[in-house]
Amino acid sequence: MSAEMKRLYWGYFGHLNPTFKKAVKCISGSYTKSSIFQSLTALLMVGSFLCFLVVMGCSYFFMLPSNEEVVDSDYRNRDSVSNSNSSSSRSSDFLNKGCNVFDGKWVIDETYPLYNASQCPFMERGFDCLGNGRNDQGYLKWRWKPQNCEIPRFDVRAVLEFLRGKRVVFVGDSLSRTQWESMVCMLMNGVEDKRSVYEINGNEITKQIRHLGVMFGPFNFTVEFYRSVFLVQPGLVPRHSPKRVKAALKLDQLDDISGEWIDSDVLVFNSGHWWTPTKLFDISQGLVFSDWWKDEARNVDK
Repeated sequence: MSAEMKRLYWGYFGHLNPTFKKAVKCISGSYTKSSIFQSLTALLMVGSFLCFLVVMGCSYFFMLPSNEEVVDSDYRNRDSVSNSNSSSSRSSDFLNKGCNVFDGKWVIDETYPLYNASQCPFMERGFDCLGNGRNDQGYLKWRWKPQNCEIPRFDVRAVLEFLRGKRVVFVGDSLSRTQWESMVCMLMNGVEDKRSVYEINGNEITKQIRHLGVMFGPFNFTVEFYRSVFLVQPGLVPRHSPKRVKAALKLDQLDDISGEWIDSDVLVFNSGHWWTPTKLFDISQGLVFSDWWKDEARNVDK
């Protein structure tokens, strides 16, 4: 803006320069054809020029605070980007250090919880302990702390920006569904217009629905859940199987809905809870392989 003001100033000065010289000559008496009328005209022109200088000077200094605000705003934006980059940098450092997140313990953190389950519309009613009458809140304060490192604190604004335009999918059982619910509720804290966050099919959050998805409109990304307990396809019980075998699994064939999550940007699987002796009685007799795997299974048994 200051450069534009300077350009106008010198342009106008150049335009009035010849007239200004004539006025000076008239006042000094060197202009022989001058008259009283010409003298008054010259004085008016000089006065107008001086007024123009005053107006331009005042305008220039008046515009300076606006320029400073623009500069300050630019610095604030840079600081915001810098903070976001710093958060990403801390996360990168955390990953690069090879932190063993599985070696640690639960510690009390008074800054928790990260969201209020009773205020989140995507929290299943059965998992809202406070809403169901639980009085104590100590269980909400636990945070997992690795033994030899610190997990970066959840930065909702940084995560929302990171997920912009992406698709996040959780696949698994009820444990995955509650993780999905918690993720959605944590992310909602960073969205000003809560109405812009909605279930893509208008469904209520229940365990009967196999696919649920929440759209975060302002950031154009979805966080979805698919129920698939074993992640692979179930099959018929083989002939001559023991009576205790009630079902079989095709280990080399993903669940029939796997095609719906294959194009996700972030994919979170959870199935380990089901691969235990209490769920699968006999691995050698309770699983069914397709034709390609049958020979391999026989070789393993031998």
